[in-house]
Amino acid sequence: MTGYRLPSSAFFRGALPVLAAATLWGTLGLFGKRLYQAGLSPVEVVSVRAAVAFLGLALWMLPRAGRLRIRWRDLPFFAAYGLISIGLFYVLYFAAIEAAPVSVAAALLYTAPAWVVLLTWLLGGARPGVGELTALGLALVGVFLVTGAGQALLGGESLSARAVALGLGSGLTYGLYSIFGKRALRRYPPETAVFYAFAFGALALAVAAPPWQALAHHREVWGLLVLLGLVPTLGAYLLYTWGLSALPAPTASLLATIEP
Repeated sequence: MTGYRLPSSAFFRGALPVLAAATLWGTLGLFGKRLYQAGLSPVEVVSVRAAVAFLGLALWMLPRAGRLRIRWRDLPFFAAYGLISIGLFYVLYFAAIEAAPVSVAAALLYTAPAWVVLLTWLLGGARPGVGELTALGLALVGVFLVTGAGQALLGGESLSARAVALGLGSGLTYGLYSIFGKRALRRYPPETAVFYAFAFGALALAVAAPPWQALAHHREVWGLLVLLGLVPTLGAYLLYTWGLSALPAPTASLLATIEP
């Protein structure tokens, strides 16, 4: 990352899709509020969300099935990609919300760029420079301010070691989407990477909360669930992964903090 400058071509091919993805993710709270009022639990929402996204992409890829061919030896990698950065991420985040104030859990989630910067460096990337670290620090401070986490902690909200661990774990697994994604994009197109990530992620979440049960019990919000799965989930992840193909992982992760 040291001395990295964003070319104009990377801005249009990389930064704009990432910013668009983060903007779509920013609407998730609007969907969640309506769905929780309808009686769905957070785990049910994310399970249906992942299942709809996977099925939507599978249907879109039917005429392009050739793009889904991967090497058998890459299957364990994609399994880890989906199980960790989709399935485990959702589980840890909602566990963090239960263990800590929502504002604090959200702020800990957005430690993701710091994890991405650290892991990119440890995995052989360039050492981050002063400019990159300054941008990262400002983004993290901004997230704590905009989520209200700082105010909650100063106001005397208690925070257990378990809550901190869950929050940081959600940030780590969220950040790992960029790390896994960058590796997948070396060999496969973005839609292939997203397809297999959601295949394994949706499978893991279906074990925790079968999506067909939630759909059967809440038919009145089917339209909202389908829209949630296709637009701020599938659409956002495709946009982010396309952007990631043109940007360093730390840059993409940092840009995505526009979401809050």
